[in-house]
Amino acid sequence: MSRTRLVVAGLAIVALVLGALIYRDIFVPSKTTGSSLNLYTVARRTVTASITGSGNLEPQSQANVNFKVAGTLTGIYVHVGDHVSAGQTLAEIDSSSEQAAVAQAQANLSTSEANLQAVETPLTQNQITQLQDNVANALQSYNDTVAQVNQTNAADASAVAADQNQLALDQQSLTFNAAYQAALQKLDTDKTSLQTAITTFGTDGCQSQTYATYSTICVTDFNAVSADQVTVNADQLAVNTYATTANADQSKLNADLAKQSSDKSAGQRSINQASASLTSAQDQLKTQTESKPNQIALAQAQLQGAQAALQTAQQNLAATTLASPMDGEVNSINGVVGETVAPGGGTTPEAPGSQAPLPTTTATNAFMVIGNISGMEVVIPFAEADASKLAFNQDATVTFDAVPNLTISGHVIAVGTAATVTSGVVNYYATIDLNKTDTALKQGMTANATVIVSKATNALTVPNLAITRTAGQAYVIVYSGGQQVQTPVETGVVGDQYTEVTGGLNNGEQIVLPTVRAATGSGTTRGGGFGNGGGVRIGAGG
Repeated sequence: MSRTRLVVAGLAIVALVLGALIYRDIFVPSKTTGSSLNLYTVARRTVTASITGSGNLEPQSQANVNFKVAGTLTGIYVHVGDHVSAGQTLAEIDSSSEQAAVAQAQANLSTSEANLQAVETPLTQNQITQLQDNVANALQSYNDTVAQVNQTNAADASAVAADQNQLALDQQSLTFNAAYQAALQKLDTDKTSLQTAITTFGTDGCQSQTYATYSTICVTDFNAVSADQVTVNADQLAVNTYATTANADQSKLNADLAKQSSDKSAGQRSINQASASLTSAQDQLKTQTESKPNQIALAQAQLQGAQAALQTAQQNLAATTLASPMDGEVNSINGVVGETVAPGGGTTPEAPGSQAPLPTTTATNAFMVIGNISGMEVVIPFAEADASKLAFNQDATVTFDAVPNLTISGHVIAVGTAATVTSGVVNYYATIDLNKTDTALKQGMTANATVIVSKATNALTVPNLAITRTAGQAYVIVYSGGQQVQTPVETGVVGDQYTEVTGGLNNGEQIVLPTVRAATGSGTTRGGGFGNGGGVRIGAGG
């Protein structure tokens, strides 16, 4: 019972003390004495200003590797993750067509070399004489052909003329042959009778009957037609007999006219061939004896073209083997043996001041990607306000989300001059070179960099919270002789906690810091903060 009373009495005493303290803090105004102010003694220290950003870890250099010619993959000799050396064979495609092209180009080159040698070698007198003889022979052949054609054409013309004369004589003889003329007249008369009999046969309606069912009148008509037909046939035979000679003359004339036309065509072809042979022989003589410089120039041009074609074919053959352009690691391979690959396949955008690639989420269509991870760099997009503060060789510290407790120092090597705009946000890429690497680091890992953009050593400093600004002018409250005086100051580097003062304060002066009150469940208390002393007291130093 006595123990319980003691506990209750103790709690009551504590409650009275706390109530008294709360009453003092809330209702009793504090005295503005130096011992109750939050003071900071102006001192010298190093002030740094920094900016932060997040980006990705990238190899010092990266290359998209592609075949220069299309073809079917016949071999891939590396795997993703393998280390390769510059010049090492990575893959091959079927080279049969390229080998055939090289062989053809070599043959064309040999021909061009032989042609040049032929035109550059002077002709002997025997060779010139032979060319001249070729021209003479071709000319004689041409003349003989022309003469022979003319002779044939003349004979054909004579034969046709003779045929025409003979036909005219025989036709004239018939014209004055009384028996022939009488036969012609009888033929015409009998044809008229025949036509009359045929008309009567039709008029009597006999055409719709058959021979077996002919009526008496149709039988009579039929017999009349038959008799007249026999008479006409006999008349025609008689006329033809009289005209046999004239018909024979016409047939001979037709045959000789056809022969004349055929001989003219064949003769002209022979003349054209002989003329072409003569022209060729004359050109050979001229080019070999009169146009030598032009021939040599043409042959030289053809040789140069053949050499260029062979070089291209050899390059295409070499391009069927893909070699690594650098030392590095194989990042990706797009293709398997048996598939067809095409030339080209994408380029690598570079980070500022480096061969490191810009971070991207777009998949490459390159056949193979190789990165040099012997050295790593960090590529970070900084907001435009921060990018304006970046400069070459600024120090940086980098941490990595995937590798806790690993911090590596580095320095800025370049800042992009062109902006990248994503969803309306303007950023500028910067590249940070790491001073060392670590086996745990991988390409593409998230990297967080803190870059020191300005630094002042042995500078007069005040805490950032001591400074107020009015109309662009910085002020601090100087405590001197028991008085608080608002004093304008000039500032320099602004760090995370401290600001450099370049004018308006002296080393050792004291300034007043604002009192920080923190709300609690039971009331308000004076917070701690910078240093010692009553309230939030700032001591001298850093």
